[in-house]
Amino acid sequence: MSAVKAMKAAGLPIDVETAYRRLEEIANERGPDDTRHFDTLLERLGLKWNPEVIAAGVVAYRATSPIYLTPFPDTVPTLLKLRDAGYKLGVASKGRAVKQWQKLIQLGLEHIFHAVTVSEETGSEKLTTDTLSRTLERLGNIKPELSAFVGCDLANEIETANAIKTGARRTSTPKSPD
Repeated sequence: MSAVKAMKAAGLPIDVETAYRRLEEIANERGPDDTRHFDTLLERLGLKWNPEVIAAGVVAYRATSPIYLTPFPDTVPTLLKLRDAGYKLGVASKGRAVKQWQKLIQLGLEHIFHAVTVSEETGSEKLTTDTLSRTLERLGNIKPELSAFVGCDLANEIETANAIKTGARRTSTPKSPD
């Protein structure tokens, strides 16, 4: 919403609520890691490309992001305790590598993990067994049955994590139920 308000202030000729709804539709269609949400918004509204309006949205989004993207209070102490206890910590994430690294750095977590693999590195937009396997390799060839996986998209991620334990190969994840 902050981005849309900034775009409106920079000359976006549409009401904020309509623009916000359209932007949400675009984000749902193209995914959160797309780098052209604001460009697409202008295109879909039938407007000429306007770098000032787009830049205003980007700046507002980046200014607002740190407010909402913060770790839970016990996250860092818990991760440090696990690491200090000798556990190897890895991240296997879906999405684009730069966006996921941006989040890790913004959260101050980038130095805690022994390995990070993002699905883009394994040729997919989704979390796959290839992504998980690469992370386990980077952690020193940890056997899947000796690992724990924590995620936020349970239906898809549990199935993918279980597939790696059985040796099945999942190159895509099913769409989340609504």
